[in-house]
Amino acid sequence: MPVGRRTRGFTLVEMITVIVLLGIIAVVLAPFIAHAIQAWHDGKARAELMARGSLALERLAREVRQAVPNSLETLDAGQGIQFLRSRAGGRYIERFDNFGAAFTRMNRRFNKSTMLANGLYKMGSGLSVSAGDILVIGNTSPAALKSFPGNGPAVALTGINATTLATDGTSQGQILGFASHRFPVDSPGRHFAIADQTVEVGLTGNTLRWHTAAGLTNYDANADWGASDPVLVDGVSAVSFTYAPGTPAATGVLRIDLQLAMDTNNSIRLYHEVHVRNTP
Repeated sequence: MPVGRRTRGFTLVEMITVIVLLGIIAVVLAPFIAHAIQAWHDGKARAELMARGSLALERLAREVRQAVPNSLETLDAGQGIQFLRSRAGGRYIERFDNFGAAFTRMNRRFNKSTMLANGLYKMGSGLSVSAGDILVIGNTSPAALKSFPGNGPAVALTGINATTLATDGTSQGQILGFASHRFPVDSPGRHFAIADQTVEVGLTGNTLRWHTAAGLTNYDANADWGASDPVLVDGVSAVSFTYAPGTPAATGVLRIDLQLAMDTNNSIRLYHEVHVRNTP
């Protein structure tokens, strides 16, 4: 009967040799693998920072474009801004407008530097007024707005009424109501804005905060934001706002330089420009 072959295994020397070779390969490859994993984590962190920063800048740009003309200014050495937000607007009726038999009450037509005591005609209907709303006409600078409640470009609205055919010659308009007021400057396009909030955005610690107040409350030279205000974006290592007001014929430019950091190895810097309408 033939004798079967004996099964031969690995010797101890062979096993040790394989283990040593695998160890050498692991030592050589480990830095490359660790670097690839770290690069993936860093890329993910930067993508998250980019998403957060871009979202914050987009929201800020959208709100700034709704600012009352010439109301935007920087605060706190460029670490914040403030502006008066316009929620609605329209066209008012000026004293020399020719609408035939419509809008006949001259004391309800706009007349620069003349006291208006019976409200102001506006074209169209459907506009409503809320408590704290401010009517703004012909604003030329933040300083002019700060003259409120005096005879400047802004006055608090007390209500709004529809025009009537019998009294005003038309039912296609509205009358903006306010206490006696004199507007020193008119609007070239006969535009008015209704503002509802003062908005401030500024840095507290490493967080950019969003502060709002009704009407022209807190519209001053002070930084009123704080830790209790909503967060616009956190992880901010630095921010700088600069504003070039431009001219009545050209838009102003708000420049935002925003730096975000997740840790010492992961940070990004975003730069954004927002063109701001400033024609009164």
